[in-house]
Amino acid sequence: MPRSVTINFSEAVEVRLSSFKVYPLEAPPEALGNFTQLKRLARPLVQRVLPLRNDAARRVDAGVTTTARTSKSVTLALKPGLRPGAYVVMWKNLGVDGHTETDFFVFVYRPS
Repeated sequence: MPRSVTINFSEAVEVRLSSFKVYPLEAPPEALGNFTQLKRLARPLVQRVLPLRNDAARRVDAGVTTTARTSKSVTLALKPGLRPGAYVVMWKNLGVDGHTETDFFVFVYRPS
């Protein structure tokens, strides 16, 4: 089981002034091999939950472990007991240049 997930940026971001989350994605089993379909399913979830506060119980991440104030790489710890399936890593960051960016990616956990 993965213990963490890392997001790499091309430029440094203000870690404490940004938001990073990992959520499970409800997806049919046949979609797990189709990342185009998974991205389509993930987009409304990201729009709905990224702005939420006090949602730690619904998330599968245990928070940011990156301790630097600014960084090109941000790591989030994952809670133990991750079930097989699709997950969405999402963020709204503030770059050190003052620009914001919102994006996400999907990964599938399939234990061997």
